[in-house]
Amino acid sequence: MTAPAGFWPRYAAWSLDAAVVAAAVSALGAPWWVERLQAMREGQAAIGRRAAEVMADSALADLNFAGFARRLMADPALHAALGQVGAALGALVLGWLLAYVALGALVEVGGVASPWQTTPGKRALGLRVVAADGGRLGAGRAALRYFAGSLSWLTLNVGHLVAVAKPEQRALHDRLAGARVERSDERGMPVWAWAWIGLQLLGALAATAWLSWSFQAALQAALDPGML
Repeated sequence: MTAPAGFWPRYAAWSLDAAVVAAAVSALGAPWWVERLQAMREGQAAIGRRAAEVMADSALADLNFAGFARRLMADPALHAALGQVGAALGALVLGWLLAYVALGALVEVGGVASPWQTTPGKRALGLRVVAADGGRLGAGRAALRYFAGSLSWLTLNVGHLVAVAKPEQRALHDRLAGARVERSDERGMPVWAWAWIGLQLLGALAATAWLSWSFQAALQAALDPGML
């Protein structure tokens, strides 16, 4: 029997597929995503302007923070702006995720159920998905394996980490679908795959720093005395 694939090769293969699907979803739906982002930015700007106006009115009226808070919570213009941001954000996030899941299903299920029994990312790492007995998965079981992956995400990736356990190294969704991931040879993971994982780590750190900076900049802009 061919050796099972380890956790890191599986992760590298999955992340390659995920990057391709995410790029395709973003490109194909670009007009829709840009429209939602613009609506969200306009709502955020309206929130900042209206909050500054209410703060200025409260300061002139009674210099009372409680009065400012009451005016802010009751302000219909602010509620409308908050609703605009919430609707745009919900449509953007939910729409993108649904499109990602749909396209991802086509790539994963179509690839695993095909004669190659693999996806582009897994093929690059020399991996393929087979039935627990070594046979080929049909479309139904390939789809079950794909959607059962959501259980692993819901368990905060515990279901994915199960793939670390030897000797089978089968994740939760593999076990539910009666499948396993095997490697085609005994070579270790290539250097480029480790570099790819390293780039993802650097990207995550950069994104965290950018989000922190953006939040601080937005807070500073809202409190800028020049806006009052």
